[in-house]
Amino acid sequence: MTLYVIVYLLFINIVTAKINGGPRGRFDDNHARPHGYVSTHHPHYTYHPPNHIYFMCKQCSSLVAYPVYHGTPPTYVYKYREYGGRYGDLLSGLALYNLGRASNEQWHYTLYERRPDEKCSLQIVDQNLFEETTFPCLMMSSFVDSSNNFLKNPHPLDITTAQINVRALVHNNGTVIKVTKDQECVIWHNSTIKNEHVMIPCALLKNYADTMRPHGLPVYVWLPLTLATVIGIYIFCQSCFTQKKSHIDETPCNPTLTTSYFSNNNTVTIH
Repeated sequence: MTLYVIVYLLFINIVTAKINGGPRGRFDDNHARPHGYVSTHHPHYTYHPPNHIYFMCKQCSSLVAYPVYHGTPPTYVYKYREYGGRYGDLLSGLALYNLGRASNEQWHYTLYERRPDEKCSLQIVDQNLFEETTFPCLMMSSFVDSSNNFLKNPHPLDITTAQINVRALVHNNGTVIKVTKDQECVIWHNSTIKNEHVMIPCALLKNYADTMRPHGLPVYVWLPLTLATVIGIYIFCQSCFTQKKSHIDETPCNPTLTTSYFSNNNTVTIH
């Protein structure tokens, strides 16, 4: 019984250590936040922002410097980077591009006034491809004309807030799309007042996404290894326990003491 308890406690300690402070981040308790959002923290990637991102578009004659966000990325960026499925790279790149524009000194879009009827989407277009997906409009706040917002929100949303939960909007829908230099990404902001759209090279969004790099071992790697280690320890201990018990069972309880010795070439046995 003691063996089972030891193995169980070992497994619980390893898993708890991984969740609370392992190389793939930690899970904090959820906390209620304003605006209907829930606080979650699950940083699976490290963010390495350069001073600027330099990119040459199709119509450009030279490299253009694009603004970069130098704060700690909000949780929703990490969520799209890891769990965004087919469009994870493009949407996380869009979020970082938007944060870079919003936090730049010539932009003032870190506070976003949401509209109840707004919908935002991303279209990927080239000669042989057309795909579309939706995303939270806060991720294109710096591209939206705020002068058309007549419904002044007394509680605007700060898009740089560390804890913004978008889990319900993140869809793991297949393998990540392969981004090429010929693809154009069109982001749409649709509302009853006005429809706006902006064209962005998809390769530029991919460059933004690549500033977030995975670190440590993912759960699907360390969890099977942990289970295999614990099972191996259990089997080894169980084998040792079985062999010891078998050895005890084979030993007679009252062995007959037999002593033999030789005296004058005659064998004498004492019982």
